[in-house]
Amino acid sequence: MRKIWILFAGFMLVFLLITFGNLRIGEGATESAWMTLMFGVTVLSVVMLVKNKFPNKRQVGISLFLGLLVVVAGFGIHMSIHFGMLPLAIVTTLCALAMFSIFKKYPDHALRLLKNDSKKSVAASVAIGIAVGIVLGVVNLFLAEEEWNFNMTASAFLVALNPGVYEEIAFRAFIYALCLYFLKGAVNSRMQDFTLWFMMIIPHVLIHTPGMFINSGFVAGMGSILVLTALFGFPFAFLQRKRDITSAMIAHGLVVAIRFCFFGIPV
Repeated sequence: MRKIWILFAGFMLVFLLITFGNLRIGEGATESAWMTLMFGVTVLSVVMLVKNKFPNKRQVGISLFLGLLVVVAGFGIHMSIHFGMLPLAIVTTLCALAMFSIFKKYPDHALRLLKNDSKKSVAASVAIGIAVGIVLGVVNLFLAEEEWNFNMTASAFLVALNPGVYEEIAFRAFIYALCLYFLKGAVNSRMQDFTLWFMMIIPHVLIHTPGMFINSGFVAGMGSILVLTALFGFPFAFLQRKRDITSAMIAHGLVVAIRFCFFGIPV
């Protein structure tokens, strides 16, 4: 576990420099935090692929398909290929490939992409994802301090594919797989289990919050971390670990799509 927490400590150091120091990689603190985590998972996914080799052909195909979904999300913005999505699609594909390669090596604690034991099982995953997404999406509306202006469009659901797929694969499922690799496939203690939950939730939550710390203060920033952890980070991680990754992707994407329908798609 030492390697896992050392990596997290390194991430936290950069996060603190971005939030409370003068380190700005992109246009703002929050964007810099996102770029930092994206760079980290990209490098680590390549390292994992070198160490564990590529997964089987079917999993390679699935990984490419997940990356393609992120590309498709760009059509919701300009109704054409949005080249800003291409780096995210590449990261998604690399992280999916690395995730599958690790799960192939340590199958006992592998996350399932989809519980497809039967048609009922597939339908259950979809239904659970939709139900959780609607509930959390409504909660998210009431938490927002913006005026509602409902306008349901296909673009809202297309663009929501980006966070639904990219973030759940690169910032949650792959990080879980990476931790499992460092644990050598063994989850035998409460601390090991806690580490898996923590790493699936907190890094992804933290990258949403630098702007809150800077603009509203430390207390508001910590409050934001707690709210995001309880209402979004933990439920999506719970779905991944207790159901499958697909249900989490559906729920996450639907939360974002609902937000876009009421507040518009950020340009």
